[in-house]
Amino acid sequence: MTVVGLLNWNSSQHYDHSGDCPCTLCGKPTPLRAHSGEPVHKVCAEDWNDANPGTQRFHCDPPRKSRREGTR
Repeated sequence: MTVVGLLNWNSSQHYDHSGDCPCTLCGKPTPLRAHSGEPVHKVCAEDWNDANPGTQRFHCDPPRKSRREGTR
């Protein structure tokens, strides 16, 4: 089995302040959302990715550009 690894979901878009919805994978409540907007726990998404390698259902946030001091 290939382990994909942990998702980087640092963006605030992954948290829905309007309330919990059932996770599409385990059914338990979660405020977390995938990029597609579907409610899913991060750990459930990571487990799904591990079980379904090569798919794009759940993916990481793009890397952030670093800001250096003194640059504009």
